[in-house]
Amino acid sequence: MSDKQSYLQKAITYDLLSSYYKYSNPHLHDYYYHKHLKSFEKEAQQLRFEQMNVILPAQVRIIHAAPTAPSFDVYLNEMRILKNFSFKENNDYSTFPPGNYQLDIYRSGQGTSLLSRKVTLESGRSYTIAATLATGSLNMLTFEDQPFVPQNEAKVRFIHLSDDLPSVDIAVKDGDVVFENLHFRKASDYLNLHPMIVDFEVRKAGTKEVALHLPNNSFYKNTPSTIYLIGLNREPSTLETVTLSP
Repeated sequence: MSDKQSYLQKAITYDLLSSYYKYSNPHLHDYYYHKHLKSFEKEAQQLRFEQMNVILPAQVRIIHAAPTAPSFDVYLNEMRILKNFSFKENNDYSTFPPGNYQLDIYRSGQGTSLLSRKVTLESGRSYTIAATLATGSLNMLTFEDQPFVPQNEAKVRFIHLSDDLPSVDIAVKDGDVVFENLHFRKASDYLNLHPMIVDFEVRKAGTKEVALHLPNNSFYKNTPSTIYLIGLNREPSTLETVTLSP
């Protein structure tokens, strides 16, 4: 079975399951409904690529999410693409032909290499590359972004980039958990929702203990958002978030 057929079949199956649980189990209804949307999104994206029958550029943006790391310069295939990039900074998407690239991070204005990695960029894909800490060392993580949003809806996901914070639950303030047991270096699935303002809170996984309050998160129609949890979980806490919306 091709990926396209697989995505379409999954979308149909999840839609049937969502309808089945609509009245008997609202939680499972919502769960399968969002799985249906995600599978349908992937099927629609692949269909668009096939219809255009062209090689599309890849999109890349970078976020500095390593609180104790110095400012740095970023080179892609020995071409500098960012200069003096400091903690919490991020840039808009840049386009590149699909292929394999050498990415190097240097201390700003110096020849000291902080990190060197190879990255693969696929046609028509969008990526965020995050410079993070892992046990005190600079690391690089690549996340694929999904810009498609069902018409007139919004969607959001969370990415955990605080290396000394245990796994977390993301919950509505004083309410239910939305994303459960999100580990360091991991991204949640996207959650489709109506455009609205939501008060979230970050809890230590499996508990009611709040590590960070996140009030007044605005989500706009036809717009995807990714909320990055960054900073350090120590006294005093420097935990905070950065929200990126293409």
